[in-house]
Amino acid sequence: MSYVIYEVSSTYIFYADSKRWYNCSYETLAAAKAAMTRAAKKGQMKEGCDYAIADKDEFHKSIEKKVVKRNLMSGKDMEPMGVNTPGCVDPSTETYWSM
Repeated sequence: MSYVIYEVSSTYIFYADSKRWYNCSYETLAAAKAAMTRAAKKGQMKEGCDYAIADKDEFHKSIEKKVVKRNLMSGKDMEPMGVNTPGCVDPSTETYWSM
């Protein structure tokens, strides 16, 4: 079981360290709360935004917002994808097609 910190209004996952964007989950709830506290003290969190902590699997299953995107090559609409889907696995981006 792992946990993620996310912005409530947009459901974007919060990355405290931009160099380690791929490792944004925490093994325990206490570790996630501690990371959130450290980020708030460093001023890394946006003012006026609410942040929450959720189980990673539950977050991707029921909390994360889904968006419908258009395939870059075929021009057809795709099935809804999570807002946190990286560009390398998203057919609506040039990065996907150039890899």
